[in-house]
Amino acid sequence: MQQMQQFTDKDFADDILTGVKHMSERYMMAILESQDPGLRQTFIDFHNQHLNDHYRIFQIMNQNGWYKVPRILDEQVVQQTNI
Repeated sequence: MQQMQQFTDKDFADDILTGVKHMSERYMMAILESQDPGLRQTFIDFHNQHLNDHYRIFQIMNQNGWYKVPRILDEQVVQQTNI
């Protein structure tokens, strides 16, 4: 019998983050293509909510070490490495 794959919290977070990114892209396209001001504003509101959701998910992932972002180096360190 085949063993079932166990999904981790990281797997779920990755999947949710990817979905939110795709939805944000679609809302942006809808905003750009909307002619009706009311509908456009609705899409803008949905897009902003997705951006907020993305940030919250990113924070959880980053705090757990699941999504690491390179830090911006101090200007002196950058200059020293270019010498």
